Amino acid sequence: MSDFIRVEDLVYEYVKGEDGTSVRAVDGVSFSVEKGSFAAVIGQNGSGKSTLAKNMNALLIPTSGKVFVDGLDTSDPANVWEVRKRVAMVFQNPDNQIVSSIVEDDVAFGPENLGTDPAEIRRRVDEALTGVEMYDFRKKAPHMLSGGQKQRIAIAGAVAMEPECIVFDEPTAMLDPRGRAEVLSVIKELNGKGITVLLITHFMEEAAQADRIIVMDRGVKKMEGTPAEIFRRADELRALSLDVPPAVDMAMRLKERDIDIPEGILTIDDMVDYLCR
Repeated sequence: MSDFIRVEDLVYEYVKGEDGTSVRAVDGVSFSVEKGSFAAVIGQNGSGKSTLAKNMNALLIPTSGKVFVDGLDTSDPANVWEVRKRVAMVFQNPDNQIVSSIVEDDVAFGPENLGTDPAEIRRRVDEALTGVEMYDFRKKAPHMLSGGQKQRIAIAGAVAMEPECIVFDEPTAMLDPRGRAEVLSVIKELNGKGITVLLITHFMEEAAQADRIIVMDRGVKKMEGTPAEIFRRADELRALSLDVPPAVDMAMRLKERDIDIPEGILTIDDMVDYLCR
């Protein structure tokens, strides 16, 4: 597979105060995300995760270094429209993304702004709502829905724009466990349909579902690898104030008791399946 997103020595600084002092939120980060893959970025609050996410579709422009989306340089003003057509974003709080008082009108907002034909908008809205299992709620008012349902509406709005990639910036942070499970299920289904996914999260069990994980700390990339490779380094993660998924922690404890557990056990479902067998 080819790289869809390529980040080269990315630096981003926020200017603070009247004296023009700056704070470096992302410091010399490089990585790539293959087309059609599922990558996760983890780290504590203040690690630079969200700043990194906003650089993926030109909401922020690098202070230095480069971000390329499908070969397009995000810092070139001529590319901004095309970059944002290719990369959609879903944020932490769905209320900040919902702009209409009717669900289907909200999902149609993005395609309308792209100048899409009305008949095509109708098709996209229906398909997007069906894909997130919210079609029956299309005439409802978003403020009447649960947090998880609102987030699925926000995802449908992103899907209706037919992007090649969706960046999810902590989309489950404000949800209860049931809502988190619903949203993660939708994310995995979208990836299964070929959409490239970049998930920003602090939930380790969510990151365990990804193909690759990038670990951030204070603006710097500390680790990168498959979930098995990353969670094998539990002591290093804990030194960064990060934990490991419950199933990984259980597997390590069982191994300490000389019980042979395969390396690939990353989720509770994996653990239950293995122990039952």
